[in-house]
Amino acid sequence: MKFVNSLRSLAGILLAGLIATPAIAAPAPGDKARYEGATPLEWSIKMADSEMERRGDRHFFGGSNSKARIDYTTAFLGTSLIKLTEATGQKRFAEYGAKMGESFVQADGSIATYKMEDYNIDNIPPGKVLLLGWEQGKRDAKYKKAIDTLYDQMQKHPRTTDGGYWHKLRYPNQMWLDGLFMASPFLAHYSVLFQDPAGLDEAAKQILLMDKHGYDAKNGLYRHAWSEPRDRDWADKKTGQSPNVWGRAVGWYAMAVVDSLEFFPPTHPEVEHVNEILRKIADGIVRWQDPKSGLWWQVMDQGDRKGNYLESTASSMFVYALAKGINRGFLSREKYLPAVIKGYEGIVRDFIRKEHDEKISLTQCCEVAGLDFTSKGRPRDGSFDYYISENIIDNDLKGVSAFIFAGIEIQKLITQKQAPIAARGWQDYERTLARIKAPTFPNRDFPITDFGAKPGADSDSSAAITAAIAAANQAGGGRVVVPAGSWKTGAIHLKSNVNLHVSKGATLNFSTNPKDYPIVQTRWEGVELMNYSALIYAFEQENIAVTGEGTLDGGSTTADWWSWNKKGDKPQKQKAARDRLVAMAETDTPVKDRVFGDGHFLRPNFIQPYRCKNILIEGVTILRSPMWVIHPTFSQNITVRGVTVNSHGGNNDGCDPESSSDVLIEDCVFDTGDDCIAIKSGRNGDGRRVPVPSENIIVRNCTMKDGHGGVVLGSECSAGIRNVFVENCTMDSPDLDRALRFKNNAVRGGILENVFMRNVKVGQVAEAVLTIDLLYEEGAKGAFKPIVRNVQMDNITSSASPRVMYIRGFEGAIIENIRISNSTFNGVTHTEVVQHAGSITLNNVTINPAKVVRGINSVAPPTPAAPPAPVAK
Repeated sequence: MKFVNSLRSLAGILLAGLIATPAIAAPAPGDKARYEGATPLEWSIKMADSEMERRGDRHFFGGSNSKARIDYTTAFLGTSLIKLTEATGQKRFAEYGAKMGESFVQADGSIATYKMEDYNIDNIPPGKVLLLGWEQGKRDAKYKKAIDTLYDQMQKHPRTTDGGYWHKLRYPNQMWLDGLFMASPFLAHYSVLFQDPAGLDEAAKQILLMDKHGYDAKNGLYRHAWSEPRDRDWADKKTGQSPNVWGRAVGWYAMAVVDSLEFFPPTHPEVEHVNEILRKIADGIVRWQDPKSGLWWQVMDQGDRKGNYLESTASSMFVYALAKGINRGFLSREKYLPAVIKGYEGIVRDFIRKEHDEKISLTQCCEVAGLDFTSKGRPRDGSFDYYISENIIDNDLKGVSAFIFAGIEIQKLITQKQAPIAARGWQDYERTLARIKAPTFPNRDFPITDFGAKPGADSDSSAAITAAIAAANQAGGGRVVVPAGSWKTGAIHLKSNVNLHVSKGATLNFSTNPKDYPIVQTRWEGVELMNYSALIYAFEQENIAVTGEGTLDGGSTTADWWSWNKKGDKPQKQKAARDRLVAMAETDTPVKDRVFGDGHFLRPNFIQPYRCKNILIEGVTILRSPMWVIHPTFSQNITVRGVTVNSHGGNNDGCDPESSSDVLIEDCVFDTGDDCIAIKSGRNGDGRRVPVPSENIIVRNCTMKDGHGGVVLGSECSAGIRNVFVENCTMDSPDLDRALRFKNNAVRGGILENVFMRNVKVGQVAEAVLTIDLLYEEGAKGAFKPIVRNVQMDNITSSASPRVMYIRGFEGAIIENIRISNSTFNGVTHTEVVQHAGSITLNNVTINPAKVVRGINSVAPPTPAAPPAPVAK
């Protein structure tokens, strides 16, 4: 993976904030005054740089400290630094953080300083570092052996009678809140990465058991530990619970739950139960937040009792866990956002100290606390006096790591448009639909004829249309009306609050001269660049529309635009520029320097709102596009309704929402030279550079005719695609290849999940009703694992197809939880293809072959014996 400098990466993250309005007020992403002079992400960078300089190599095995050992605190720092690289693109953090786990792995896969026989749950977190490395392509066999060793420990780890992990062998029959963070996220991540469902089940079980044994309903918090036999001095003889609520212990549990939930598919049987526990934890955290400072106390429910103090490690953990919970859709943004923002402001105001050498420090850290044995000669008895007696230090790793994580999540939180949806199925359809509202416009018309437009092929109306759009925009909005007739134009650039209305009987004929399309910032096959404007383009506008019963004709033929990608004996004209663009993206060339246009043969799209919101495209007929027809990019709240697309050139996809959210495509007809609808989110490293997924997309009541696929996810999908609902559509043509298609590979990467299709009539398709192809183009030759999961098809019928399923994965890729129900597939001619897939469930599914033939192993019935000859008398 290629990386970019922090400013460019921060700009990419802030981009997410440009594409929608938050559901409730949040601080502006760049409001540094709110956070003591830096953005949250910048604070995380400062802390990471400070810790790396302070600690050097003394926590690496083989470094300057000969006593370095495998440890949960250094692994916590390691994972935070790897995640900081993902957020900023600065690879030095991940390179340093990875050594917190990798340096301990020996050539034979053994782990230096590790002894399984200790059964110490604190030794598991370095496995999280190794799992992150494995995801990023560090797939040396020795790392897998080390990961498996840690996983094996958790299979053999001693347990309570109901299956809860002991905290350590030397703490028999005890469960501690701390231990949940050590084990459950590791198990959940392992389960997903290596397709072992038992890991997820175990992670959930441990979280549920800790909730059962540790929760105190009186204060809504969790006690530090539980002893099953109630035989410890600190254990309540009735409940087995320790006597007080230690803030950092609750922080460990909160992080354990939110980090584990990240890996749970929405259909896991315990996911709602685990999410309920997260809400219980969050409610307790908010209830006991200090109202004045926004911070949390060392002993959480004792407030300003003499000796108690506001403590930074727990405060950082709480902010991280709550912010991540909101960002992932596990927690209500409206309910928890005020507490999270107030908490983070308090941390940077009261706990961060700026040093003279540009480093920063996190103050007010409890150094350690536990139960059993002694500390400084006094028993660790869980009493209030014990918890306040432990040392208070600066820069404890358990705090600085949580602080780095908190900044990453707060930056996402304040740039996020709305609370996300983790769609489980059709029960989430209505709330997804409710997010999408078509814009409305003032009742004012601006006919282009009032600005000098004249019909006919000899008159160019471009200037008149531009003037009409400017006038409508300056007046506060309205319709720019194209009356009946034939009108010639070049590029049209929409402005906010303008509806370009193409009247019935009107045709806008677009020029095929590239010089009529200025160079703008755009995306071409998932990569940002400076290239020809789309025929209809908008940049960072809101409330825009293209409507009417008229026609938009791109005029493309094999003599002009389409010739640039014509396949045949001669090389494609666009190939050299296409290869150069991909190479520039992979070497992190700034977008402003990726200048193409004349002589490069990269065709423009037809309609492209770019970084826009509140968009309506309705009623028009669109013909002969240069390439992708409707291509909203980095945009939000989009309605495409009643549109007819008839465009059969190369790469003439009908509608391609890319890195866009809250999209409704309904009552449309697609007859195309490529995919009818193709949902995308960026290509390769460029999609990871600006990691904005496509999500919350509804396709209904549409007709798909010719095309490579009816509804397609990919192949440009590196930032992920989720929450796609398809219903009441008809897909039928000898030249339609698939109904539902996923295409991805290990160079693209990305997670494609939560896709639901119902009540779809498929006529004839050329390949399969469902295609999942993770060997598309580059295939397995890459470091970025493709994932397809949680796909549901219900009440699907087809009349003719070679097969129902064409599913190809590879080792390391994930295809999981594919469900087909209440469906009938007729006219099937070939054997199903299923390679390297996880669970596929068929419920009430009928597959009828095109021709019933005798099985090759059938045996003819025996010939009846001849009757005996009559006996002469």
